[in-house]
Amino acid sequence: MRERWVPDARRAAIADAVGRLLMRGHGTFPGMREIATEAGVTTGTLQHHFSTKEEMLLFALEHHCRRCADRLQAQSGEGTPSPRQVLSAIVTELLPLDEERAAETSVAMAFVSRAMTDPGFAEHYRAQRKILLDLLREQFERAGTPRPSVAATILLQVIDGMRTDCLLLGPDAVQIDAVLDRLLSRS
Repeated sequence: MRERWVPDARRAAIADAVGRLLMRGHGTFPGMREIATEAGVTTGTLQHHFSTKEEMLLFALEHHCRRCADRLQAQSGEGTPSPRQVLSAIVTELLPLDEERAAETSVAMAFVSRAMTDPGFAEHYRAQRKILLDLLREQFERAGTPRPSVAATILLQVIDGMRTDCLLLGPDAVQIDAVLDRLLSRS
C-alpha cells in the first residue's frame, strides 16, 4: 500500500529537496521536474502545494529557518548559557558546516539573490534580518558590549562572508572563536 503523506510533511519534503538541489546546483533554482523527482512526488503535487517557484522558495526559506531555530532551542537546554555561548551557537547554526546547514545556506543565498530584484522578497529579507540582528544585539547587551547594535551588525556581515568561505573553501576557512573574541573584547 502506498504511503500517504500529510500536506505539511509533503511540503517539508519538497522544501528539503529544494535545499539539496540548490546546494548541488550552487544556487541555481532547479526546474519543477527536478524538484519533484528529488522530493519523490509528481509535478502535479508540487503545483497543488505551491502555485509558483517564488512561493516554494519562500516556504523553503521559512522551513529551514524553523529547523535552525529548533536546533538553537534544543541547544539551550538547562541553565542560562553565557552570551558568548549563545553567539557561538547562532554563528555555528548559520554556517554551512555540514550537509544540512549547507542546504539551508543554499536556500538562503537563493532567497537573497531573488530579493535583489523582487520587492516582496526584499521586504521579507529585511524582516528576517531585523529578527536576527535583534537576537545578536540582545546577546551583546548581555555581555556588556559598548555598542551592541554595531557589534550585531558587524557579526551579521561577517557571518555572510563566513558562509561564502565555508561553501567555497571549506569549514576550516572560518574562525568563529577569533571573530567572537574580537567583538566581545571591546566590552
